[in-house]
Amino acid sequence: MIATGFPLTLALAIAAAPAAGEHVLAGAGAFRDGRFDAALVEFRVAERLGAPDARAYTAAALVKLGRPDEAIEAFAAAPPASDDLLDWYRALACYDAHLYACADRLLAGLERAGPKAAAEVGKLRVEITRVLAPVPAKPSIDWYLARCEQRRAEGREALAAAYCREAAEPGGRRPARYGVARANAEFARVGAGPASGVGK
Repeated sequence: MIATGFPLTLALAIAAAPAAGEHVLAGAGAFRDGRFDAALVEFRVAERLGAPDARAYTAAALVKLGRPDEAIEAFAAAPPASDDLLDWYRALACYDAHLYACADRLLAGLERAGPKAAAEVGKLRVEITRVLAPVPAKPSIDWYLARCEQRRAEGREALAAAYCREAAEPGGRRPARYGVARANAEFARVGAGPASGVGK
């Protein structure tokens, strides 16, 4: 499995906000020890104190706690970072939320990781390929559309956008691009433009 520690960006968080850095370090220690609920608390305190990368660490803890929807939202709100470990957790959040195309996109960028990590990535991509291979059924697309609409109605725009995008991609593989127009309309309502190139 990909390592469960956190990257060297911890040093940046500590340098940027010393008090917040203490909570980032405490969270990293709890995370490493498998105490993900304690890690989540520490990372959230570090967020409030201004640690720049704490939100991505919060998201990783949410993944470990089995809360993928919240993790996706936290990753969406985190500053962009190029970090293989955090991309792995982001991919796991997508996978656990049944956002398989999202997970596969992220995993594609991780295949260049070391041999052990590449093996884990490869196994998960094989499973995703199995799920995505058949022509998607209408009820499956409808499920993603319903999740998109529900999350938008709740004001959870980042999550709504993720579900809209997931509906549009398989919909584009069906005759008459089933559900793509609806997914794009919902996607536009959250201010994100077309959900997928297939809808253009």
